[in-house]
Parts: sequence; C-alpha cells; structure tokens
Amino acid sequence: MWKENERLQLAEENRRILEFAKQQQTRESDRMAVRIAEEAAKAKVRTDLADKLAQQNQEREELQQIRDELAWEEEEQNRLREKAERERQIRMRLELQEVERQQIHVKAAKKQAEKEEDDRFRQEMLAKFAEDDRIEQMNAQKRRMKQLEHKRAVEALIEDRRKQFEAEKAAEMEQMEQERQRQAMRQQIIEEERQKLLQEHAKHLLGFMPKGVLRDNKDLSLFDDEFRTNFEPRQVDFFDEKNW
Repeated sequence: MWKENERLQLAEENRRILEFAKQQQTRESDRMAVRIAEEAAKAKVRTDLADKLAQQNQEREELQQIRDELAWEEEEQNRLREKAERERQIRMRLELQEVERQQIHVKAAKKQAEKEEDDRFRQEMLAKFAEDDRIEQMNAQKRRMKQLEHKRAVEALIEDRRKQFEAEKAAEMEQMEQERQRQAMRQQIIEEERQKLLQEHAKHLLGFMPKGVLRDNKDLSLFDDEFRTNFEPRQVDFFDEKNW
C-alpha cells in the first residue's frame, strides 16, 4: 500500500514537472513569437524609413537637378540675350558707319557736282563777258584788268546763286515743317472729335460695342469707374461667331 502511494506521488510529481516544462516551453515559444514579431515590426519600420529616406533623397536630387537645369536654362537665355544684344549693337554700329560713309559719299558727290556746275557756269560767264567786252582786241594790261573784273563779277554771281539755292532749300524745309505741323494739328482735331463722340455715345453702347472702338486704356480712362467696370465683361466682338 505504501509503495503504491509512493508510486502515485512520484507519477503525480512527474506529471507536474512535465506540465511545468510544457508551460515553460509554451511561454518561451510565446516570448519568441512576440520577439520575432517585434523584430519583424522593427525591421519593417527600418525598411520603410530607409525607403522613405531613399525616396526623399531621390526627390531632393531630382529637385536639385530641375533647379540646376532651370538655372542653366536661365543662364543660357541670359547668355543668348547678351549675345543678341551685342550682335544688335554691332549691327547698329556697322549700319551707322555705313550711313555715315554713304552720307560722306553723297556729300562729296554733291560738293563735286556743285563745283563742276560752278566751274561750268564760271567758264560760260567768263567767255560771255570776254565776248561782250571784246577783250581780245585790248592790250595785255587792259585785258588782264578786264579779266579780273570779269572773274570778280562771276564769283559774285556764283555766290548769289548759292545764296538763292540755300534760301530756296530753307523755304522748302520751312514749308515741309509747316505741313507737318498742319497734319499734326489735323490729327489732333480728329482725335479730339473722336474722343468727344466716344464720351457722348459709348455709354449707350455697353454690351453692343465692337472691339476696337475703344483702342486702349487711354480711351477707357475717358470714362468713370462704373463704365470701366462694366465695359470689359460686356464688350462684344461682332466678328466672333460665338457671339451670335
């Protein structure tokens, strides 16, 4: 009887030991599962963070690349503008030089033509005076004195012709200036009448006014704030089929 009880006690103790070991194993398994899950979560966080950092770095690099490209494009545009400006200045300088050369050439040709005309006129008049005074019949001294007299008279005639030409040219320039002033005055009167008509009738045409009647902001400034406010949304382009 005693041995049976001891055997039972021993069996119970072994069962308890096995149960405890099984519980310990289960707890250890649970701890390992939790640890593995935590490590997996940490690994995922690290991976997500690394991916996010990599994406941010890529975005920064792409943004910097875009900035660099824009800066390069702006620099290139500035360079092209500067180059175009230099070329424009060079063209203008060359054109001015060409104009100056042409003016010098025209002036020289005009001066030469005037000189040739003066020489021709001088020779004709000297010949005429010589013929009229019959200087070939005079002795040498009288002939020289008469020739000097003829020369002074011809030079006086040439100077009178030059003054007359300059006076006619000045009168022509004055006439052109007066005509320009008359045209400017005429245009001013026409413009004043146009503005007066606009001020009288434009307010009655809101919503029916073809584009172009008011040319610019200067025309629009002739009217009050109410007209200017209502003008833009109500103006009509009669040549646009959408308005029909």
